[in-house]
Amino acid sequence: MMTSIRSWLIFSFTVILLICSVAVLLFVTSYNKSRKLEDYLFNLKTTRILLLQTNKVKEDILLGDYNETGFYSRDISLPEKKFQSLQKKTAYYLDYLEKSTITEHYKLNWKINKIKKEFLNYEETYRELIYLYKLKGFKNYGLEGKMREYAHLIYGYDNLKVQYFCLVLRKHEKDFLMRKELTYVHQFDRVTKSFIEFINESYSLSTKDKNYLLNNLYYYNKHFRNLARIENRIGIKGQNGYLNKSKQIFDNIALLIEDLDNELIQIKLEHKEKLSKDSSTIILILVCFLTLTIIFLSQLITKSVTSISKSFTKYINSGFNIDSVSFKRSKIKEFHLIYVSFLKMAQEIHVFTNFFREKVHERTLAINEQKDEILTQQLQIENQYKALLEKNNELNEQKQLLALKNKDVQESLRYAKRIQEALQPAKNKLKECFEDSFIYSKAKDVVSGDFYLMYRTNNEDGFLKDRIVFITADCTGHGVPGAIMSVLGINTLYKNIKELKNNDPGQILNLLDKDLNKVLAHEKQRNDIVADGMDIGVFAFDKETYILEYSIAKFAQVLVRQSEIIPLTTQKFSIGYSFFENEEKKFETSRIQLVRGDCLYLFSDGLPDQFGGPLNKKYKKNKLKTLIQNIHTLPMNEQKRIFKTEFVIWKKKLPQTDDLMVMGIRF
Repeated sequence: MMTSIRSWLIFSFTVILLICSVAVLLFVTSYNKSRKLEDYLFNLKTTRILLLQTNKVKEDILLGDYNETGFYSRDISLPEKKFQSLQKKTAYYLDYLEKSTITEHYKLNWKINKIKKEFLNYEETYRELIYLYKLKGFKNYGLEGKMREYAHLIYGYDNLKVQYFCLVLRKHEKDFLMRKELTYVHQFDRVTKSFIEFINESYSLSTKDKNYLLNNLYYYNKHFRNLARIENRIGIKGQNGYLNKSKQIFDNIALLIEDLDNELIQIKLEHKEKLSKDSSTIILILVCFLTLTIIFLSQLITKSVTSISKSFTKYINSGFNIDSVSFKRSKIKEFHLIYVSFLKMAQEIHVFTNFFREKVHERTLAINEQKDEILTQQLQIENQYKALLEKNNELNEQKQLLALKNKDVQESLRYAKRIQEALQPAKNKLKECFEDSFIYSKAKDVVSGDFYLMYRTNNEDGFLKDRIVFITADCTGHGVPGAIMSVLGINTLYKNIKELKNNDPGQILNLLDKDLNKVLAHEKQRNDIVADGMDIGVFAFDKETYILEYSIAKFAQVLVRQSEIIPLTTQKFSIGYSFFENEEKKFETSRIQLVRGDCLYLFSDGLPDQFGGPLNKKYKKNKLKTLIQNIHTLPMNEQKRIFKTEFVIWKKKLPQTDDLMVMGIRF
């Protein structure tokens, strides 16, 4: 009889699911019971804590609150209210424990009932103690208050012997209240008798006074005896009272709860052991069933697969001979269907094999012809590959030559940069002349077309006036052309200032323009003339008079005085030859009276012409002037940092447009 593998699997999984359901049911039941036990233990612990708190409040009331006047001036004091609140909570939790299914299941009713009974006794003793303490009183309240009143009346009588007896009685009264011993009661009685005898036998006392004293002494003694009886009920040495009874009841409750707690812990441990055993049993059953199922199904499937595999192997090894296939029946329905399908497939393969053998023969002939063509093309490709290899070797050699040339050019540029830096003053030179100042320069390439100079001229060196001459310039172009123009300008300015002893800004620019035109355009045809030059500003500052002389050839500058921009006269001509400037150039010297705190900013076109920002537009001079107005009050070093940050943020990842230079001086 054939059986479907699906039926076997459904049967196996059903049994496994049944075992798992039993396990889950067992775990859920055990978990619920464990949770109930935990809740029961928690509530029992809470009950114990509440009992401890209740006893603590009781002791606080009886050992402390009865000395407070509020204990007697109102029906229920605040600590008594707290005691009652804790009492109600304890009763609530005891009711919960009594009604819990755990109590009934494990037959703990008699213990809970015993605890409740003891707790009721505890409440009764507490109420009796409160009643006795309030009856006893303190100072002006209760029996103590009345005794104190009569004692004061006796002591107020103007007789030393009477006062003596009164003080002795008060002493025995206080000793009894403090030590709780009956000895002091007997001593009080003896002194009272002696006091009465003295009153009756005294001749110095009138009948009225005797009656007055005896009456007060009677009530004093009466209230003391009542007080002694109350103390006896509360509890004094050698005798049990309500205090001792209350303590014994509380100890009994504590022992009962502790015994119940230990029993529940033992029940919990037994429950865990039972759960562990049941879990082990179910897991063992599940493992055994799975093992037997796997072994049975594995053997059943393996036999069928082996039988089919042998038939397949025999068929393949025979060269797909249909006669080699023999039919064998399988016990599993699915494998039997596979075997039947295999027989049909083998018959179809036999038909198609014969057909494809003919087709393969035809295709083999065609492939041999294509193979010959491919071999011919392969020879052509190999020849082309050799030619490309030779070309690639030539390109590699040229690449190495270019790398060497580039290295030489870079080294030359770095050396040219060092020469250019050597021609310009050191950066600390500017700080020596103007303490609060900065210079920020950044070349577009290695070398720059922007430069600045700084000279101190004085009478000792042959100059007419003592001044600080500082110059900033922006030469045409950048990189090597700009650097060459800057070196030419630096040398010419050095000759005009240091050698000719000239510190007049206008004359310096006139001489510079004439000398550069000689070099760039002298005796040359128009087509050969180099139309390069520079925008430049020359300034001469007198520290004593605070007068600034200057001559500016198109160089950008801003003078700020108390947040206001002061315009400076600027020449419309640049230095050098221009095809569009036909009239003769003449640079004039201008003067301005500076005020301490004025700030002068000189800057090339590098920052205004830089593209960037959110719209990739030029920075422009107006934006630069606004920035200067906003930051000119800051120290110059801080301003330099802001200029650097502004340039980087504006430029973003775009290339630098031109050489950049910004000089700031605070006078």
